[in-house]
Amino acid sequence: MKAGSRLLLLAALVPTVGLAKPLPRYGHFVYSSLCWGKDSGDASGVRFMLTRSHKGASLVYEYGAGPLEGARITSLKLVGDRIDAEASTNDGDLTISAILEPRRAKLLGPFDGKHPGEPRTLKRIKNFKQNIPQCRG
Repeated sequence: MKAGSRLLLLAALVPTVGLAKPLPRYGHFVYSSLCWGKDSGDASGVRFMLTRSHKGASLVYEYGAGPLEGARITSLKLVGDRIDAEASTNDGDLTISAILEPRRAKLLGPFDGKHPGEPRTLKRIKNFKQNIPQCRG
């Protein structure tokens, strides 16, 4: 067997589990961990929508810790499928960092003004007719 054939055979046997398919170049990409409090009706969690078009990119960021609030994005940087943004809110300035995947996003924090800790996973939303679920616990 030739060396090139062996290399192709070896490449076919290597699992591709860790390789994430990149997002399409253009489109709307919504990720959310939002839920509604059962008793209070308050919003909890985060939702953001990245829009990529031939004119550029924009980001809408919403969060809930009681009422659903929005952030005004003051700067947005996209490198591949990573978002780094600065925003201002009624609660102060906010830094947003996330790594996007086709089924989920890893939001890198900070959370509640504290040290980032572990990334939070947000589910990608494709069905915009679905209801926001009730919060657990």
